[in-house]
Amino acid sequence: METALKEQLIFAAQKTLRIKQKKNFSSSCCLNLFAEVLAVDLELKPTFLFDYSPAKAEQVQNYIQEVQKTRLLSQHLHILSIEENVLIINLNKAIRHLERTLQENRVPIIDVSADRSSPRVAETCISNQVKAQLDLILKHLKSQVVQRGRCESGVVSASKIFSSEWNLCTIFGFLLGFPISYWFDFNKTFENCLSMTELRVFSASAFCHRITKNLKHQMYSFSIPEVLYLELQSAVESWNRDLQSDFTKQSNFSELSFSTEITCQPAITL
Repeated sequence: METALKEQLIFAAQKTLRIKQKKNFSSSCCLNLFAEVLAVDLELKPTFLFDYSPAKAEQVQNYIQEVQKTRLLSQHLHILSIEENVLIINLNKAIRHLERTLQENRVPIIDVSADRSSPRVAETCISNQVKAQLDLILKHLKSQVVQRGRCESGVVSASKIFSSEWNLCTIFGFLLGFPISYWFDFNKTFENCLSMTELRVFSASAFCHRITKNLKHQMYSFSIPEVLYLELQSAVESWNRDLQSDFTKQSNFSELSFSTEITCQPAITL
């Protein structure tokens, strides 16, 4: 990437996302953030959960408007606030993803409630509950496509949605494009039964030479309890094939690779 363009991306993040009395984002952090946004723009994933700083939705909205000036982004991205969380969404990709998830009944959920002796595939009543919640979000996103047509050119749209009945860990799993999602009864506790449980961790990474020449960017990282892997293997393989297919439709990222490892930790925070 040309030096001037890198400087423009770094300036955009430091200008719009800085929190008072906090240090500026490092140059590498700024470039990695843009790689996240670019992956969403290219439909390699439907959504990115902004977790680089406590920046508010308006700041993230200003950031996207600023990086649009580089003309490296081709699609209209949307800022969605869910409680205190800010997501950068490719509306077209997210809508297709949720429609396919619901139509093909692709709602694999793992129940990791703290009172379980071990994780297990969630019961039908839980899956149906989550499907109804995803349908509400889908309808909201579709309404934003309609609203988008009324926005001024260059303005990044934004909206809010939230229900106290939602388990955000579960909802985010689907919005971020993971092949499975975790669920627990947060009305009882936010703890889970994954302590000292073997987890198979999957990662997908690729180079983005337009941003950094020698550093691989991690697009996805998620886990599945090893005891359930064979039961959910087909969902992971289908997700893998879909990502490879999407990857061939763009040229900004290259050398897609997948990795997996088994981990076991005394405590897992979801």
